[in-house]
Amino acid sequence: MPKISIITTTYRHEKFIAQTIDSILTQTFSNWELLIGDDSPDNATWDIIQEYTQKDSRIKAWHHTPNKGIIDNMNFLLSQVSSESEYVAFLEGDDIYLPENLEKKLKIFEQYPGLALVYNNLDFIDAEWKIFHRNFLAKAPFYLKNQKLTKEQFIKHETFYGSYSTLMIRKDVLETEKIVNITDDKLYSVSDWDLFFRISTKYPIYGIDDSMTLYRRHIGNVSSQYIKLFNDLEIQINEYLKIWFIDQRLFDLKLSFIDLLKSVAHLEKIEKKESLLFLFKSFKLSPLSNPIYKIWILVMNLLPAFLIKKMLKIIIKRWE
Repeated sequence: MPKISIITTTYRHEKFIAQTIDSILTQTFSNWELLIGDDSPDNATWDIIQEYTQKDSRIKAWHHTPNKGIIDNMNFLLSQVSSESEYVAFLEGDDIYLPENLEKKLKIFEQYPGLALVYNNLDFIDAEWKIFHRNFLAKAPFYLKNQKLTKEQFIKHETFYGSYSTLMIRKDVLETEKIVNITDDKLYSVSDWDLFFRISTKYPIYGIDDSMTLYRRHIGNVSSQYIKLFNDLEIQINEYLKIWFIDQRLFDLKLSFIDLLKSVAHLEKIEKKESLLFLFKSFKLSPLSNPIYKIWILVMNLLPAFLIKKMLKIIIKRWE
């Protein structure tokens, strides 16, 4: 029976880490090891993790002081993966696996021996475990079924995968396609996007339509820092432009869309000057792309603050 190593990074997840670990313990596939790297500055999360390591030898954990940051934490855990493991899965310290997550992915790997990566759909949950966005990847252009993406396909579309917590990857592939940070920031927020890009454009991968991950959105997690996320995405896109030499027009379209996202992020903070600045940058990069979005953002900037907040909560369906 193949073995799976699960990589979990935590940072002040004392409210959620028990639920995360419990979702591993209730998996229908049992030949796994769970490797946890806790970057929390205090012991609140660590004390809970220790209770589990004392009960189940499959769970191993390290408390990093000073903290390593997400990328170095993940790479440290990858260096601890058992030599017996054939696959590596990821589950962030505030997310949840549904019970058949590992088993279903393993069956896909066995069905298609050449696969490098299997991913799944996901539901968004809030801090109270309430689902507020089902089947997030329903908006993806298609699920890959034992096939590669072209670089152009990947960059053109918003998302194919959702989160680290949806991924299971062959261990030997991760030894080549490493998780990297191209900045000096410990919280580089698009490393999963970059990893998926490099793997999906080189190897066949497979997407499972079922929602098998509950992805938690709350004020404390990295993905809630939208302006930083979009800035990191722009840095990564510019890096691809230098490395991959993809058509400049395609990159302009992508950067134009990123500037639209930045414009909305500033609008949410009622920073109208900054919002209009990024709207103008988006228009300058690609005047004819996303015209409805551009008109909508312009109109929203003309509204009073209370209406902007009310409408954004309805339109983008974000829990705060």
